[in-house]
Amino acid sequence: MSKFNPFNSTIFNKVVMAATGAILVLFLIGHCVGNLQVFLGRDVFNTYAHFLQSTGELLWIVRLVLLVSVLLHVITSLKLKFLNNSAKPEGYRVKSYVKSTLYSRSMIYTGIVIFLLAVYHLLHFTAHVTNPEYADFEQPYGPKLQTEALVDMGGEVVSVSAGEGIFQRHDAYQMVITGFSKWYISVVYILFVFFLGIHLVHAVQSMFQTLGWSGTTISPLLKIVSQVIGWGLFVGFSSVPIAVWIFGLGKGVYGL
Repeated sequence: MSKFNPFNSTIFNKVVMAATGAILVLFLIGHCVGNLQVFLGRDVFNTYAHFLQSTGELLWIVRLVLLVSVLLHVITSLKLKFLNNSAKPEGYRVKSYVKSTLYSRSMIYTGIVIFLLAVYHLLHFTAHVTNPEYADFEQPYGPKLQTEALVDMGGEVVSVSAGEGIFQRHDAYQMVITGFSKWYISVVYILFVFFLGIHLVHAVQSMFQTLGWSGTTISPLLKIVSQVIGWGLFVGFSSVPIAVWIFGLGKGVYGL
């Protein structure tokens, strides 16, 4: 008698994919709200970014949870695709799209594009692999000096001009403005979040259904919620590169 393998269960894989999807959607909403603080100016945005970096171990725990969620989400989506294909090995002569939509039929493809662009995003803005100069962007903050002075920054003596803060933090604002000042970088990110929006419109609705939130009354409402989340995140995320690239947000601060 063979043992039950949950990884071969469609229901199990759908639940795992829905649960990890919920975690990722909540992160995306929080991340989008954080990104929009760039419109409040350099000091506000850098204070937000510095706060995240100062959380230390908590930040790494969040990153680990997100990494595990992404991996499980990808694995279960591929597993479900395999289980679905194995259930109808001969395929159909005529494909019927009566009940499916463009969103649902493109899930696997938008998912692949999102994954690849997310890796680029991490290499670009987080790890500074593609642009190592971003790591050197700094902003003085804190109590401002009346006169120029030499300040000991953890064993390194730094000259601080009059009127500048005595502490240094990463200038995330300069990083964002510099990055999105290049049109091709902005285009890549706008496409990134466009595919993300397409993916989420169907994914969020499916997530609600898998977790048991469905019915003749609530399903139409959840469909609207899915549209709002998917396209709302697209508008929120894309507004930053559009504001920098097209409308010149923050460029005057750095003379770009």
